[in-house]
Amino acid sequence: MARYDYNAVDDYGRKARGTMSSPDEKSLRDQLAAMGMHLVSNRQVAESSGRALFRKKIRRADLIDFTYHLKTLLGAGVSLVIGLSDVAEQSTSPEFREVLRDIRRNVQSGATLSGAFALHPDVFPEAFVSIMRAGEVTGNMDGALTDLHRFLTWQEELGKTIRQATYYPMTVVGMVSGLIVLLFTFVFPRFLSIFKGAPFDLPLPTRVVIAISEFFRDYGLYALAAIVLGVVALRMYGRTEAGRLRVDGWKLKIPLVGEVIRAIEMSKFSHFTASLFRAGVEMTQTLAVVEKVMGNRVLAAVVRQAREELIAGGGLSVTLRKSGEFPPMVLRMVSAGESTGNLDDTLENVSAYYDREVPAIVKKTFAILEPAMTILLALVVLGAALSFFLALYKMIGSLGAGK
Repeated sequence: MARYDYNAVDDYGRKARGTMSSPDEKSLRDQLAAMGMHLVSNRQVAESSGRALFRKKIRRADLIDFTYHLKTLLGAGVSLVIGLSDVAEQSTSPEFREVLRDIRRNVQSGATLSGAFALHPDVFPEAFVSIMRAGEVTGNMDGALTDLHRFLTWQEELGKTIRQATYYPMTVVGMVSGLIVLLFTFVFPRFLSIFKGAPFDLPLPTRVVIAISEFFRDYGLYALAAIVLGVVALRMYGRTEAGRLRVDGWKLKIPLVGEVIRAIEMSKFSHFTASLFRAGVEMTQTLAVVEKVMGNRVLAAVVRQAREELIAGGGLSVTLRKSGEFPPMVLRMVSAGESTGNLDDTLENVSAYYDREVPAIVKKTFAILEPAMTILLALVVLGAALSFFLALYKMIGSLGAGK
């Protein structure tokens, strides 16, 4: 994504200039045309590799503050341009301040707020732009900003919940895994070395522990390299469309983890669909946006199929049910919403349910990891101790028999 300084003019001869991100000059021209402007001249902004590498990503917290403060200012009767100026100057992020100033310049030049948002796709996702555009069309910008603030806040809180729920269990997993490798690589071989060359057959548990220890000693680095290469290969495969579809299908089938992923995706589906539909976005367009924001390609494909069926005259709930991927509760609520004409309200109820359910599922799933890893470590230590004492017992027995 390149950045361009541009000069443009609208149909009334009003001039506009600014900076925007775009893949190429043709896309830049198309983006300006969507705003009702015609490109006059442009210059690609030279950006040093160091700046491009270390440029900070706009934080979600900045977007949350932006939607809240702009909503408050507009509600107080402040004009949009002045409101954007105030919010830009109050921003603590230099990168976001630059984006907001560019948005203000575009709005000042006659662009809509949603059109100005669309010029920064790396900051404002399509769902964000669509909700804002619907608010402008219906004259309900206050409601659109409220929806955006609520949605962004939900995303931030969900992210915090997942990080908090996973930090300690994953730390335990890492420590226990490292400890097991340490035991088999350095500790157990020292204890079991006294049995090497013993004039008797070692017990099976002892032979197993010795074999594992020798594997770690002789092939540990190769095994680690193979694991790293396997992960890299899987990630590269997952970046292809077919690969991502298959990998995402596997994820949904993993016990416990699949339940967490499905719950998060259902929460996304209900939040986005309810917000866009309530904002006045037509359902087929709503589903087109929702498809792009779904994090799992299998479920995104279901949404795409539902949109195609809807265009052909079918029902949303029927298509979702045929996929077999959506939970029964979601299907019942969507069906009820279609029957009563209150789909946005029923989806709000679904999103409220998952707002409560997702954190509980995440905590429950990762809470299982800690005792599971503790039990695994205990079994490893007990197994090693058993192998040592069995061999010791047999050695003492053989010495007694040799007297």
